Amino acid sequence: MTVSEITGKFFYNIGDLFSKGISRSTQKRTNFQYLIDQPAWLTLSNPSQYRAAVQQNPVLYGCIDILASAAANGKKYLVDLEGNEVRWDEKDAAVQKCRQLFVFRPNPLQSVKEFNYERKYMFCTFGNNYVYLNNPLKSFNTDIMTVQVMYNLPSEFVDVKQTGKLYDQVDISGIVEKYVLTNYIPVKDFAPNVIIHFNDINLSEVGHGIIGTSRLEVLRYAITNTQYCFEAMNVILKSRGMQGIIKANNKDATGTQIPLGQKDKDEIDRTFKTDYGIQENQKQYLISYSDIDFIRTVLSPREMGIYDEFSNNAMIISNGLGVPPELYKTYITGATFENQIQAVRRLYQDTVIPQTENEDQYWTERLRLRDYGLELRTDYSHVPALAENLKEKASSLSMNTSSGEKAYNNDIITWNQYLELIGLEGVEGGDVYKSQRNGQKETNTGGNKETPAEEEV
Repeated sequence: MTVSEITGKFFYNIGDLFSKGISRSTQKRTNFQYLIDQPAWLTLSNPSQYRAAVQQNPVLYGCIDILASAAANGKKYLVDLEGNEVRWDEKDAAVQKCRQLFVFRPNPLQSVKEFNYERKYMFCTFGNNYVYLNNPLKSFNTDIMTVQVMYNLPSEFVDVKQTGKLYDQVDISGIVEKYVLTNYIPVKDFAPNVIIHFNDINLSEVGHGIIGTSRLEVLRYAITNTQYCFEAMNVILKSRGMQGIIKANNKDATGTQIPLGQKDKDEIDRTFKTDYGIQENQKQYLISYSDIDFIRTVLSPREMGIYDEFSNNAMIISNGLGVPPELYKTYITGATFENQIQAVRRLYQDTVIPQTENEDQYWTERLRLRDYGLELRTDYSHVPALAENLKEKASSLSMNTSSGEKAYNNDIITWNQYLELIGLEGVEGGDVYKSQRNGQKETNTGGNKETPAEEEV
């Protein structure tokens, strides 16, 4: 090869480099230097990547664990079609079958709490959860009386085969052809009537709302940033490198700098390592009569902004999943017990309970519970933070009632204002004080005043 050919090939490669750019490779870390000003985001677009993100990112796993644990704390109960609670000791066959699946054990391998935790974990990670209703009696409809056990299918490996006929259908079997479990050889097919599909809201144009969208896809930027913060903090903690430069400004009579010999350097290094520090029997301050400068060569993670960036992105992840940031705090300032209690209440009231109420409607419909005069509900009032909240409300109501009685009987507030204080709706003509109401009663009865029972509150 001639010199001109070598030169041409060299400049061609350089031009090719700048025209095509460098792709990020975990195998070639030298590529990183070309990406100093370029973002490198994690790819979160399929179920296997969602699973890997949750397994590898402590912030993401922590938030989903909080959600799944909270949802699994619920206790199922039944009501009739008029909303009256049905006792679990009823002899009705449908009630006892519900008790078996939702109170005792949904399948031979899991307790109720384990089943519900896994179900919520799947839902939050993948945006979809598929519950298989095992109905051995193929010739009978799948309902509460024919379902023997329930299993959570691994959402990562479930493929939904659609009929393509969405808007003309009135039943799920006309919309979904079958559910396919792909981690089996051969694959395992399930009819639509034996699968209850819980899905998050579909924010994409794919799937026509049948297949949920994982929120992790929207949160991929924040997830990526927390991952890089972990990596940066690990590098700093593991490979601290040189902390600074000690500069001795020794000069001779003519003002010429006198370099330190190796023996003097070793002595200074030994002195700083052994005699000075924050350990026991070490000195914390050096008093020197020599001209010495210290040049700092590293910044702490806090000075680099790593901790602030980490906390901000962790908060974005928490908010995106509906977890109050106080429950997954990555900082210690401002943390109080009262903040934590209020955060737990918000978690249940704003996220867990509304989602569970929606899911209970799915259970009721797909298990045909209304055919047996039943509906499924979930109770969280036994959760300590919520139980304490009920006590506070009861105490507040008692105080409001007592003060309201005194205020109304002394003509300070109207009848409707009193009703509002005790949590009741006002009545027509109730914007009057006690003396005015008594006057109206006296007029209506021809001057014979008879005070009704409610007048003496």
